[in-house]
Parts: sequence; C-alpha cells; structure tokens
Amino acid sequence: MENFFNNTNHQVSTPLVTQYDDLKDNYQQIFIEAAESIRVEVNKFKPENPCNLCTVKDCKIEKKDVFTLYPVNCTYREWQLKILTFLAGDYRQKLKNTYKIMMDKKSEYSCARCGGCCRLATSEFSYSQLKQKAMKGDKFASDFVSVFVPFESEEDAKKANPEYFQLLNELVENQKIYYYYCPKLDGNECSDYQNRPDVCKDFPHNPLKLLPSTCSYNEWKKSVSKTAMMLKAKVDIIEFYKNKLG
Repeated sequence: MENFFNNTNHQVSTPLVTQYDDLKDNYQQIFIEAAESIRVEVNKFKPENPCNLCTVKDCKIEKKDVFTLYPVNCTYREWQLKILTFLAGDYRQKLKNTYKIMMDKKSEYSCARCGGCCRLATSEFSYSQLKQKAMKGDKFASDFVSVFVPFESEEDAKKANPEYFQLLNELVENQKIYYYYCPKLDGNECSDYQNRPDVCKDFPHNPLKLLPSTCSYNEWKKSVSKTAMMLKAKVDIIEFYKNKLG
C-alpha cells in the first residue's frame, strides 16, 4: 500500500507539548526497565561464593555488590572487569544493531515538505563556533553552515515558528540556544534540492528530538520512541557502569 506521506499536500499535526509530555512521562519507567535489564545481564557473570576459597582473611568487605570497591586480586574485581568488557563489546554492538534498525525504519516515511526544518533550525553552538568546528573537519557542522544562516534576532526566529520557538525555549531555559534558517527555502520547497547536504537529507537525525508539529516524521518518531528511549537509557547506564567500575 502506498505510504500516505508521499502526498505532499498532507500534513500531520502533533502538538509539540504532547510530544514533550509523552517523552517525559514514559522515560522514567523505561529507564527503570533498562537498568533492571542490564542488571540481569551483568549478574550472569557474578561468581558464586568466591569468598569460601579466598586466601585474603578478614577483608572486611561486608556489602558485596557490583559497585563495591574490591582489591585487585579479588574474584569480585574480576567480575567487574568482565562486566566492563561485556558492556563495551557484545552488548554495545547489540545496541548499535538495534539503533540501525530503528533509523532504517525512517525510510518507510517520507517528507511532507512542510518546510519546518528549513524555516527554524537550532544548535547549541553559535555560527562562529560551528564554522570553527567545520574547519576542524566536523562533517555535520560543515554541512550545517553550508546551508543555514543565523537569524538576526530571536524575535525573527520566533516569527518563523512561534509554537516551536516557545517550547524549545521552555526546555532549554538554562542553556543558550542559537536559531538558524535556510535562505534557499522558496515557500515550502528547497530551491537547490538536488545539491542539499547530508544534514538535510538525513533529517531528522534523532527520534528523541522535538520536531515541528507539521513534520510528517512525527509518525516515525512515535513508532520508535520507546525503542529510542530504551537505547538512550541503556547507553547512559553503560556510561555509569564504566565510570563506577573503570
């Protein structure tokens, strides 16, 4: 059956506040599920009663859990090292495979040509910072500055998409955010579409980022949001394990 997003006159409307609330409400429970899932995996490597064979007497380690500080020659420390190897190797590769499947699913949807991503783009970096990153070989920054230019004022950015602008400001109230637009936008069409860079071809790059409410990829985002949140939670938890055990 033909994907209805191929109809360029059709625009879905998912309120931005709803997008944000859905992510916020679901993430806490998903994080708990992710933590429990990883705990089950790492406990598979846990030794059984190694203290019975230990030659170190009176080590005085009473609480023997995964984050306890163990001496180098302790079997529990070997357990921790096995955990680090597992999480950085096979488990991380499994997450990468899931991420690829999730991103490949985006090809089932198509751009509705609402112009939202061209009309108002954001970055945590200023234009001069992006150009510096581009000069140092950052491909994303290079692509970005090749098409986007900064708004002269935040008021101009707000006029481009008031709803999107307002929610973005509420979410990053303690962080500076920079607003950009593409001067090649002609109505809702790109005037240089065939030569657009990867930063445009690959949009949206992250299913957890807020999208303009008119963006047809909101349906893709909705379909993979739980998977994306689970992946993010697991990656964050792996970093926590690395910091505590490394």
